[in-house]
Amino acid sequence: MITPNIEALSLGELRYIARKQGVEDAEVMDREDLLESLQELYEELESGLSGEGISYSPSTQQRFMNSLVEHLDKQSMGMLPGVEQLPESYTETRIHLLLKNPYWAHAYWSVCPQDLLKLEQACDSFEFFLRVTMHGTSDQKQVEESYDIEIGKGDGCWNINLPERGRVYSVSLHYRDMKEGTGQLCQSDTVATPKSWYLDHVEQLGGDERNFNLFFSALVTKGGVMVENPLLNEIVERLDQSMGG
Repeated sequence: MITPNIEALSLGELRYIARKQGVEDAEVMDREDLLESLQELYEELESGLSGEGISYSPSTQQRFMNSLVEHLDKQSMGMLPGVEQLPESYTETRIHLLLKNPYWAHAYWSVCPQDLLKLEQACDSFEFFLRVTMHGTSDQKQVEESYDIEIGKGDGCWNINLPERGRVYSVSLHYRDMKEGTGQLCQSDTVATPKSWYLDHVEQLGGDERNFNLFFSALVTKGGVMVENPLLNEIVERLDQSMGG
């Protein structure tokens, strides 16, 4: 269960969270009463999830920070002290790549208005696409493979599939005009995907009971449910194949 350190929040922030959680008279309560009410509320929610026989699943977990990250509710977000709206555009064209897990990365980018205006003046019509590149080295000097993803002009982020574990990736933003001319606008830094040692040594995992139990015990919840993890699933599949399953 994820909980904020509510004792470190200001009175305005506590009242905002209390209102969103449905606490009555939140506007007139003092700091101590707000802390007590929120703590009782969170403990009740937690006890409802940790009853005997309840299995863990991400969909049943109450995240108490939800009220603080309602990015679609811009009006209520503006009421939270210290929250400022992000600008609609930035002064430079940049793209960034963040590793989510060994199989997926998240790319987000922005095209500055001046670069967009230059493209509109130079091309009758154009479209954007992302190029995902797998490098042999982290300095990006050796390019082994790449593939393109068609995106819309209004897009600003994309989830990137990483086909191989233990490799180095970058993503670049390109444009293509009607005459099939292309150009690169920007390129991200590289991210390196981790690779489990057991992916290439599943026979050793299956033949060592102690390591087998140690490896899987950390990936099973108290309710006996295996954590949803694509890397774990791949290891299990290879282990099953190696044992003739």
